[in-house]
Amino acid sequence: MHFVGMLALRLPVPISYDVLWTLVSALVAILVTGVGLFFVGVGHLTPQRLGAAALFMGSGIAGMHYIGMAAVRANCVITYDMQLVGLSALIGIASSALALWLAFKRRGPIQTDVGAVVLGAAISGMHYTGMAAASFQLVDTLQNAITPVISAGILAIIVAIATFLIFAFTLLALMPSVGRGTRDGHSETSAGVPFQRTEAANDQDGPAAPIYLQKLPVEQHQQTAFLDVDDVVRIKADAHYTTAYTETDSFLCNKKVSELEKVLDPAKFLRVHRSHIINIERVTALQRVKDHGLVKLAGPQSLDVPVSRAKLPILRSALGL
Repeated sequence: MHFVGMLALRLPVPISYDVLWTLVSALVAILVTGVGLFFVGVGHLTPQRLGAAALFMGSGIAGMHYIGMAAVRANCVITYDMQLVGLSALIGIASSALALWLAFKRRGPIQTDVGAVVLGAAISGMHYTGMAAASFQLVDTLQNAITPVISAGILAIIVAIATFLIFAFTLLALMPSVGRGTRDGHSETSAGVPFQRTEAANDQDGPAAPIYLQKLPVEQHQQTAFLDVDDVVRIKADAHYTTAYTETDSFLCNKKVSELEKVLDPAKFLRVHRSHIINIERVTALQRVKDHGLVKLAGPQSLDVPVSRAKLPILRSALGL
Protein backbone atom coordinates (compact mmCIF):
# COMPACT_ATOMS: atom_id res chain seq x y z
CA MET A 1 0.00 0.00 0.00
CA HIS A 2 2.85 2.38 0.87
CA PHE A 3 4.60 2.13 -2.47
CA VAL A 4 1.37 2.26 -4.48
CA GLY A 5 0.58 5.41 -2.51
CA MET A 6 4.06 6.75 -3.27
CA LEU A 7 3.43 6.19 -6.99
CA ALA A 8 0.58 8.70 -6.62
CA LEU A 9 3.01 11.36 -5.34
CA ARG A 10 3.70 14.13 -7.87
CA LEU A 11 6.68 16.47 -7.50
CA PRO A 12 8.11 18.90 -10.06
CA VAL A 13 11.30 16.81 -10.13
CA PRO A 14 11.91 13.16 -11.07
CA ILE A 15 11.67 10.63 -8.22
CA SER A 16 13.57 7.38 -7.82
CA TYR A 17 14.05 4.99 -4.91
CA ASP A 18 17.13 3.56 -3.23
CA VAL A 19 17.03 -0.22 -3.71
CA LEU A 20 18.56 -1.13 -0.35
CA TRP A 21 16.24 1.03 1.77
CA THR A 22 13.23 -0.12 -0.26
CA LEU A 23 14.06 -3.75 0.57
CA VAL A 24 14.74 -2.90 4.22
CA SER A 25 11.31 -1.24 4.54
CA ALA A 26 9.62 -4.37 3.18
CA LEU A 27 11.58 -6.66 5.52
CA VAL A 28 10.70 -4.50 8.54
CA ALA A 29 7.00 -4.69 7.66
CA ILE A 30 7.10 -8.48 7.28
CA LEU A 31 9.14 -9.15 10.43
CA VAL A 32 7.35 -6.83 12.84
CA THR A 33 3.86 -7.67 11.57
CA GLY A 34 4.70 -11.37 11.84
CA VAL A 35 5.73 -10.91 15.47
CA GLY A 36 2.49 -9.03 16.15
CA LEU A 37 0.35 -11.78 14.61
CA PHE A 38 2.28 -14.40 16.60
CA PHE A 39 1.41 -12.65 19.87
CA VAL A 40 -2.34 -12.80 19.20
CA GLY A 41 -2.43 -16.08 17.28
CA VAL A 42 -0.89 -18.33 19.93
CA GLY A 43 -2.65 -19.07 23.23
CA HIS A 44 -5.41 -17.03 24.84
CA LEU A 45 -5.81 -13.42 23.73
CA THR A 46 -5.11 -11.34 26.85
CA PRO A 47 -4.92 -7.53 27.08
CA GLN A 48 -1.14 -7.84 27.50
CA ARG A 49 -0.81 -9.94 24.34
CA LEU A 50 -3.09 -7.60 22.41
CA GLY A 51 -1.14 -4.54 23.56
CA ALA A 52 2.21 -6.09 22.64
CA ALA A 53 0.88 -7.22 19.25
CA ALA A 54 -0.59 -3.78 18.49
CA LEU A 55 2.66 -2.09 19.49
CA PHE A 56 4.70 -4.36 17.22
CA MET A 57 2.29 -4.15 14.29
CA GLY A 58 1.68 -0.40 14.57
CA SER A 59 5.40 0.22 14.92
CA GLY A 60 6.01 -2.01 11.91
CA ILE A 61 3.56 -0.03 9.80
CA ALA A 62 5.15 3.28 10.85
CA GLY A 63 8.68 1.93 10.46
CA MET A 64 7.93 0.61 6.99
CA HIS A 65 6.58 4.02 5.96
CA TYR A 66 9.42 6.20 7.21
CA ILE A 67 12.15 3.80 6.05
CA GLY A 68 10.40 3.78 2.68
CA MET A 69 10.45 7.58 2.72
CA ALA A 70 14.18 7.44 3.40
CA ALA A 71 14.48 5.52 0.14
CA VAL A 72 13.21 8.52 -1.87
CA ARG A 73 15.87 9.99 -4.15
CA ALA A 74 14.93 13.34 -5.69
CA ASN A 75 16.15 16.91 -6.04
CA CYS A 76 14.59 17.86 -2.70
CA VAL A 77 15.04 17.73 1.04
CA ILE A 78 12.31 16.10 3.14
CA THR A 79 11.46 17.56 6.56
CA TYR A 80 8.76 16.41 8.99
CA ASP A 81 6.25 17.90 11.41
CA MET A 82 7.03 15.77 14.46
CA GLN A 83 3.55 16.18 15.94
CA LEU A 84 2.00 14.64 12.84
CA VAL A 85 4.69 11.95 12.85
CA GLY A 86 3.69 11.02 16.41
CA LEU A 87 0.00 11.09 15.43
CA SER A 88 0.67 8.77 12.47
CA ALA A 89 2.36 6.25 14.77
CA LEU A 90 -0.54 6.40 17.23
CA ILE A 91 -3.02 5.82 14.39
CA GLY A 92 -1.08 2.73 13.33
CA ILE A 93 -0.90 1.29 16.86
CA ALA A 94 -4.50 2.05 17.88
CA SER A 95 -6.01 0.83 14.62
CA SER A 96 -3.86 -2.31 14.73
CA ALA A 97 -5.13 -3.06 18.25
CA LEU A 98 -8.76 -2.70 17.15
CA ALA A 99 -8.21 -4.76 13.99
CA LEU A 100 -6.46 -7.59 15.84
CA TRP A 101 -9.13 -7.65 18.57
CA LEU A 102 -11.91 -7.85 15.98
CA ALA A 103 -10.14 -10.55 13.95
CA PHE A 104 -9.01 -12.82 16.80
CA LYS A 105 -11.23 -12.18 19.84
CA ARG A 106 -14.61 -12.12 18.15
CA ARG A 107 -15.89 -15.09 16.19
CA GLY A 108 -17.47 -15.16 12.77
CA PRO A 109 -16.67 -13.99 9.25
CA ILE A 110 -18.27 -10.56 9.75
CA GLN A 111 -15.93 -9.67 12.61
CA THR A 112 -12.94 -10.96 10.65
CA ASP A 113 -13.94 -8.90 7.61
CA VAL A 114 -14.41 -5.78 9.74
CA GLY A 115 -10.99 -6.42 11.27
CA ALA A 116 -9.47 -6.58 7.80
CA VAL A 117 -11.11 -3.28 6.83
CA VAL A 118 -9.90 -1.62 10.05
CA LEU A 119 -6.35 -2.88 9.51
CA GLY A 120 -6.40 -1.58 5.93
CA ALA A 121 -7.59 1.77 7.29
CA ALA A 122 -4.77 1.67 9.84
CA ILE A 123 -2.14 1.26 7.13
CA SER A 124 -3.56 3.87 4.75
CA GLY A 125 -4.48 6.28 7.56
CA MET A 126 -0.97 6.08 8.97
CA HIS A 127 0.55 6.52 5.51
CA TYR A 128 -1.35 9.66 4.56
CA THR A 129 -0.93 11.21 8.01
CA GLY A 130 2.80 10.60 7.59
CA MET A 131 2.69 12.16 4.14
CA ALA A 132 0.88 15.19 5.58
CA ALA A 133 3.78 15.51 8.02
CA ALA A 134 6.31 15.61 5.18
CA SER A 135 7.46 18.80 3.46
CA PHE A 136 9.46 18.63 0.23
CA GLN A 137 11.88 21.53 -0.26
CA LEU A 138 13.39 21.69 -3.74
CA VAL A 139 17.13 22.29 -4.04
CA ASP A 140 19.11 23.71 -6.93
CA THR A 141 22.06 21.35 -6.71
CA LEU A 142 21.54 17.89 -8.19
CA GLN A 143 22.01 15.05 -5.73
CA ASN A 144 24.37 12.40 -6.99
CA ALA A 145 22.98 8.91 -6.40
CA ILE A 146 25.92 6.73 -5.35
CA THR A 147 23.70 3.73 -4.55
CA PRO A 148 21.53 1.70 -6.94
CA VAL A 149 18.15 3.32 -7.52
CA ILE A 150 14.93 2.33 -9.25
CA SER A 151 12.55 4.56 -11.13
CA ALA A 152 8.87 4.98 -10.28
CA GLY A 153 7.90 2.92 -13.34
CA ILE A 154 10.13 0.00 -12.36
CA LEU A 155 8.83 0.30 -8.78
CA ALA A 156 5.27 -0.07 -10.06
CA ILE A 157 6.21 -3.32 -11.81
CA ILE A 158 7.99 -4.62 -8.70
CA VAL A 159 4.99 -3.78 -6.51
CA ALA A 160 2.63 -5.59 -8.89
CA ILE A 161 4.80 -8.72 -9.03
CA ALA A 162 5.41 -8.73 -5.28
CA THR A 163 1.70 -8.35 -4.56
CA PHE A 164 0.88 -11.23 -6.90
CA LEU A 165 3.49 -13.48 -5.26
CA ILE A 166 2.32 -12.62 -1.74
CA PHE A 167 -1.28 -13.50 -2.56
CA ALA A 168 -0.24 -16.65 -4.43
CA PHE A 169 1.87 -17.98 -1.56
CA THR A 170 -0.85 -17.04 0.94
CA LEU A 171 -3.48 -19.00 -1.00
CA LEU A 172 -1.12 -21.98 -1.35
CA ALA A 173 -0.47 -21.94 2.39
CA LEU A 174 -4.21 -21.92 3.12
CA MET A 175 -4.96 -24.88 0.85
CA PRO A 176 -5.61 -28.12 2.78
CA SER A 177 -2.79 -30.63 2.52
CA VAL A 178 -3.41 -34.06 1.02
CA GLY A 179 -3.52 -37.06 3.32
CA ARG A 180 -0.17 -38.73 3.71
CA GLY A 181 -1.37 -42.32 3.70
CA THR A 182 -0.80 -44.93 6.37
CA ARG A 183 2.27 -45.88 8.26
CA ASP A 184 2.70 -48.42 11.06
CA GLY A 185 -1.05 -48.89 11.34
CA HIS A 186 -1.60 -45.13 11.67
CA SER A 187 -2.95 -42.63 9.19
CA GLU A 188 -3.08 -38.89 8.86
CA THR A 189 -5.99 -36.70 7.92
CA SER A 190 -5.75 -33.66 5.68
CA ALA A 191 -5.32 -31.69 8.90
CA GLY A 192 -2.20 -33.66 9.76
CA VAL A 193 -3.80 -35.31 12.81
CA PRO A 194 -2.78 -38.92 13.54
CA PHE A 195 -5.56 -41.41 14.04
CA GLN A 196 -6.16 -45.18 14.22
CA ARG A 197 -8.94 -47.52 13.19
CA THR A 198 -11.50 -47.95 15.91
CA GLU A 199 -12.08 -51.53 14.79
CA ALA A 200 -10.38 -53.96 12.49
CA ALA A 201 -11.35 -53.65 8.84
CA ASN A 202 -11.72 -56.57 6.46
CA ASP A 203 -10.68 -55.12 3.13
CA GLN A 204 -11.74 -58.26 1.28
CA ASP A 205 -15.27 -58.51 2.68
CA GLY A 206 -16.22 -54.87 2.25
CA PRO A 207 -15.21 -51.24 2.77
CA ALA A 208 -12.82 -50.36 5.56
CA ALA A 209 -14.27 -49.54 8.94
CA PRO A 210 -14.37 -45.85 9.93
CA ILE A 211 -11.17 -44.52 11.43
CA TYR A 212 -11.22 -42.01 14.26
CA LEU A 213 -8.76 -40.03 16.32
CA GLN A 214 -7.31 -41.86 19.34
CA LYS A 215 -4.72 -39.32 20.49
CA LEU A 216 -5.30 -35.56 20.44
CA PRO A 217 -2.11 -33.53 19.71
CA VAL A 218 -1.78 -30.54 22.06
CA GLU A 219 0.92 -28.02 22.90
CA GLN A 220 2.47 -28.38 26.35
CA HIS A 221 5.75 -26.97 27.66
CA GLN A 222 6.88 -26.00 24.15
CA GLN A 223 6.42 -29.51 22.82
CA THR A 224 3.65 -31.58 21.27
CA ALA A 225 1.94 -33.94 23.72
CA PHE A 226 -0.87 -36.43 23.03
CA LEU A 227 -4.04 -36.75 25.10
CA ASP A 228 -6.22 -39.84 25.13
CA VAL A 229 -9.44 -38.64 23.54
CA ASP A 230 -11.45 -40.42 26.25
CA ASP A 231 -9.96 -38.00 28.80
CA VAL A 232 -11.22 -34.98 26.87
CA VAL A 233 -14.39 -33.48 28.33
CA ARG A 234 -14.93 -30.76 25.74
CA ILE A 235 -13.19 -28.83 22.97
CA LYS A 236 -13.71 -25.11 22.48
CA ALA A 237 -12.79 -22.92 19.53
CA ASP A 238 -10.09 -20.37 20.39
CA ALA A 239 -9.45 -17.97 17.48
CA HIS A 240 -7.82 -20.11 14.76
CA TYR A 241 -7.02 -22.90 17.22
CA THR A 242 -8.90 -24.89 19.86
CA THR A 243 -8.62 -25.52 23.58
CA ALA A 244 -9.13 -29.07 24.82
CA TYR A 245 -10.39 -29.46 28.40
CA THR A 246 -9.92 -32.46 30.65
CA GLU A 247 -11.32 -32.71 34.18
CA THR A 248 -8.22 -31.06 35.61
CA ASP A 249 -6.51 -28.99 32.92
CA SER A 250 -6.77 -27.27 29.54
CA PHE A 251 -4.48 -27.59 26.51
CA LEU A 252 -3.98 -25.61 23.31
CA CYS A 253 -4.49 -27.56 20.07
CA ASN A 254 -3.45 -26.09 16.73
CA LYS A 255 -6.37 -27.70 14.87
CA LYS A 256 -9.69 -26.06 14.08
CA VAL A 257 -12.98 -27.29 15.48
CA SER A 258 -14.16 -28.20 11.98
CA GLU A 259 -11.04 -30.34 11.46
CA LEU A 260 -11.42 -32.20 14.75
CA GLU A 261 -15.14 -32.79 14.17
CA LYS A 262 -14.29 -34.90 11.11
CA VAL A 263 -11.82 -37.21 12.88
CA LEU A 264 -13.46 -37.69 16.29
CA ASP A 265 -15.76 -40.65 16.85
CA PRO A 266 -19.34 -39.30 16.45
CA ALA A 267 -20.55 -41.97 18.86
CA LYS A 268 -18.55 -40.22 21.61
CA PHE A 269 -18.09 -36.63 20.46
CA LEU A 270 -20.70 -34.24 19.13
CA ARG A 271 -20.38 -30.68 17.94
CA VAL A 272 -23.23 -28.99 19.77
CA HIS A 273 -22.32 -25.43 18.82
CA ARG A 274 -20.13 -23.81 16.19
CA SER A 275 -17.53 -23.26 18.94
CA HIS A 276 -18.00 -26.38 21.07
CA ILE A 277 -17.50 -30.15 20.79
CA ILE A 278 -18.46 -32.23 23.83
CA ASN A 279 -17.79 -35.76 25.03
CA ILE A 280 -21.27 -37.26 25.18
CA GLU A 281 -20.19 -39.73 27.86
CA ARG A 282 -19.45 -36.79 30.19
CA VAL A 283 -22.95 -35.27 29.96
CA THR A 284 -24.71 -35.10 33.35
CA ALA A 285 -27.73 -32.91 32.54
CA LEU A 286 -29.48 -31.16 29.67
CA GLN A 287 -31.51 -28.01 30.12
CA ARG A 288 -33.86 -26.46 27.58
CA VAL A 289 -33.45 -22.68 27.26
CA LYS A 290 -36.10 -21.30 24.87
CA ASP A 291 -35.30 -22.85 21.49
CA HIS A 292 -31.70 -23.58 22.50
CA GLY A 293 -30.14 -25.82 25.09
CA LEU A 294 -27.56 -25.91 27.86
CA VAL A 295 -25.65 -29.10 28.59
CA LYS A 296 -23.80 -29.82 31.85
CA LEU A 297 -20.61 -31.86 31.77
CA ALA A 298 -18.98 -33.91 34.52
CA GLY A 299 -15.89 -32.56 36.24
CA PRO A 300 -14.63 -31.04 39.50
CA GLN A 301 -16.66 -27.97 38.55
CA SER A 302 -19.87 -28.45 36.64
CA LEU A 303 -19.38 -27.08 33.12
CA ASP A 304 -22.19 -25.49 31.14
CA VAL A 305 -21.90 -25.61 27.34
CA PRO A 306 -24.44 -23.94 25.00
CA VAL A 307 -26.28 -26.10 22.48
CA SER A 308 -27.49 -24.49 19.26
CA ARG A 309 -31.05 -24.90 18.06
CA ALA A 310 -29.99 -27.05 15.09
CA LYS A 311 -27.88 -29.38 17.23
CA LEU A 312 -30.38 -29.80 20.07
CA PRO A 313 -32.44 -32.59 18.42
CA ILE A 314 -29.24 -34.48 17.49
CA LEU A 315 -27.94 -34.29 21.05
CA ARG A 316 -31.27 -35.40 22.49
CA SER A 317 -31.26 -38.40 20.14
CA ALA A 318 -27.67 -39.27 21.10
CA LEU A 319 -28.68 -39.16 24.77
CA GLY A 320 -31.67 -41.44 24.14
CA LEU A 321 -34.32 -38.75 24.69
